[in-house]
Amino acid sequence: MKWRVIQAAVAGTSHHREQLPCQDHCVAATYECGSGEVLAIVVADGAGSACHGGRGAQLACQGVRQAIEAWVPAAVAAVPTTTTVAEWLATAREVLLQAAAEEGASVRDFACTLLIAVITARAAGYAHIGDGGIVIDGGDGLQLVFWPEAGEYANMTRFITDEDALEQVRVLYSDAPPDEIAVFTDGIQRLALDYKARAVHGPFFAPMLAVLRRQLPSECAELAEQLAAFLASPRVNSRTDDDKTLVLASRRE
Repeated sequence: MKWRVIQAAVAGTSHHREQLPCQDHCVAATYECGSGEVLAIVVADGAGSACHGGRGAQLACQGVRQAIEAWVPAAVAAVPTTTTVAEWLATAREVLLQAAAEEGASVRDFACTLLIAVITARAAGYAHIGDGGIVIDGGDGLQLVFWPEAGEYANMTRFITDEDALEQVRVLYSDAPPDEIAVFTDGIQRLALDYKARAVHGPFFAPMLAVLRRQLPSECAELAEQLAAFLASPRVNSRTDDDKTLVLASRRE
């Protein structure tokens, strides 16, 4: 079964009030290689305290995507090892360092969180720095790969631009690739996670994944528009005023 993928990133009500654009960014794509289809998802959330946070999120996602696109045809075996995924993170950081140097700015001005998931027919690689989350289901129910990361102080988190980012980033390799995945920024953490149980809040994802399973890959564009409308709805905005990004993918029958 081919991957069916939908994605949406919408500005939060706080940004609408201040006439600011969405500072989240995401890319999701599938690639064909000799061993089967590869799914790549990259999600970033620009720091609200960074003057170029939104651009940093966009540049980080684009940098990782280009690195993955170069890796897919060159990989002898399409296995996203921890070393490979760590190299993609380093690429994102280098892209932001270069952008800061070109503009005579501090790299902190481009601060963003970063989440990466690459799934092949045989394995999966994940990376995460900051908040937000990656939820997977390989047949045993929804599982959170990494719990969202808080920083040294309340309401703070880590960013790929931190000096020790490559030492603090969390990377995981699995030889049991999931057949469903969701990646999201912190704007919907309170809806997507059960903080008391430190677990996934299944009822948030279940209806959306059930609908996605029934779609053909060619039918996902309209469903993505519906996802964006849902994230921008009063029902969601009553729970969060932050930017919201969600990528959903399924290859389940």
